Amino acid sequence: MKQELTIPKTLSPLKLTLTIILIISLLYPVFFAYIDRNFQLPIILRELVFTAARLCGIALIIYGVIQLNNFVFRGFKAVWLRYIVEIVLILFCTYWFLSGFVTFIDRPLTGSNPADPKLWTFRRYIGLYMLGTVFIYTFLSGMNIYLVARQREAQSERLQREYAQVRLQALKSQVNPHFLFNSLSVLSSLVHVDPELSEKFIIHLSRAYRYILEQKELDLVSLDEELNFLEAYFFLLQIRFDKKIRLESDLPATARGYKLPPLTLQLLVENAVKHNKMSLMEPLVIRLYQQGDNLVVENTMQFREKDGESTGIGLENIRKRYSMVTDKKIAVTTNDKTFTVQIPLLKS
Repeated sequence: MKQELTIPKTLSPLKLTLTIILIISLLYPVFFAYIDRNFQLPIILRELVFTAARLCGIALIIYGVIQLNNFVFRGFKAVWLRYIVEIVLILFCTYWFLSGFVTFIDRPLTGSNPADPKLWTFRRYIGLYMLGTVFIYTFLSGMNIYLVARQREAQSERLQREYAQVRLQALKSQVNPHFLFNSLSVLSSLVHVDPELSEKFIIHLSRAYRYILEQKELDLVSLDEELNFLEAYFFLLQIRFDKKIRLESDLPATARGYKLPPLTLQLLVENAVKHNKMSLMEPLVIRLYQQGDNLVVENTMQFREKDGESTGIGLENIRKRYSMVTDKKIAVTTNDKTFTVQIPLLKS
């Protein structure tokens, strides 16, 4: 599973915007001084402060308009209309902000930069700051597109994880009632025949069902836990089928530390029992052994002539649960004598 996406600190829009404002604030006073042929240090320092204040105000206007349009045009397909509205609003608000800055700050404090649109100094002032506005807007708009895309990607991954969890719980919920129904059916036929054996059956049933409840919230369990559960489950099968079914396990101790989705072995054994006939002369033999990084579950193939209708619990259930935790696939092979399923053993 992928982790939730986060925006790197190096891409902080605030830090980059302040860096751009600082660069422009250093360039504009020098540029104005060059045009006016006036390189007096107090004037340059004053314009540096005023330029930073103007650009911060412009950046706030741009940011506010972009965020407003994020809300208003959310899910709106005609993206071009959004940008037209943004540019018009930003230029309009910026013009009156600059005019107000000249009228209420520049002129009272310095007596310069009269707010008269007919004067060249005012037009130059507005023109250069509009150019800076376009530059800042281009940057903030691009950053907004990037952040929105990352948020949508993170949201998409979160929804995929939630969907996978829902599917996994649905698959697990298929197993629990199915297992319980089969076990209670056997117990109902046994209780009047052999009370002592019925008691043992109940003990193993409670042990097996406790395992089902304990692993309900887990995606993976150790092979050792799964084998312990299979021992209890197979006892229940032997009560039902006696010597018509046999389980042979040839797994090394080193394999028991691996992991796999819970109830995988139970589903495979149940699948073998469901689809194969068995007798004392031809018992159903199920073998477990390791082959590389795979656990092999192999059973003798002696299909029933009229196979029961599938309940949807079996190989497809296992495939889906594996797909939620790993890219590794299960492999199924058959021949005239055996039906073999290779299950990937996972390390985590």
